[in-house]
Amino acid sequence: MRGLWRKGAVLALVLAGLSPAAADEAPAVAVFDFELYDTSLEGEMRGPDPAEDDRLLMITDLVREAYRARDAVLVDTAALREKLSTSPRLYTCRGCETAYAEDLGADLAVTGFVQKISTLILSLNITVRDVDSGEIVERLSASLRGNTDDSWAHGANYLIRNELFADGTADASGG
Repeated sequence: MRGLWRKGAVLALVLAGLSPAAADEAPAVAVFDFELYDTSLEGEMRGPDPAEDDRLLMITDLVREAYRARDAVLVDTAALREKLSTSPRLYTCRGCETAYAEDLGADLAVTGFVQKISTLILSLNITVRDVDSGEIVERLSASLRGNTDDSWAHGANYLIRNELFADGTADASGG
């Protein structure tokens, strides 16, 4: 893990009775595709917005790239896309992502969703769980103003830079 996981991983290792030296190994991380939780009436009235699907992929890629930049071993979650499309949303399943991540050989499971309250008010949420214990290592949230590529990227980069990896080096788009 080379020092990047000090925020949560060393504490988790100590609580689990492991030595902090184990934090020097790069973790295997499963970053699942981010999901949309649309509580606005817009989706019901107009149907799904392909631009929002593209934005979900964009912020998923930003989070994956942030882990990759820190030498984490990313496990491919693509094999589960079809299964996940017919399963309950990960943001509702209270930790079921750890079983999926364990099947993929991951140490950490990262999920995220954007709650769309209206076209102007959205919330980006990221949860990181330790696969072995199922415990939440990080739970992050940022308020977004405006349903645009820029606002979504800015919110994701803010959480990556200032919360997930507080060293300020993970901003993949300059935002």
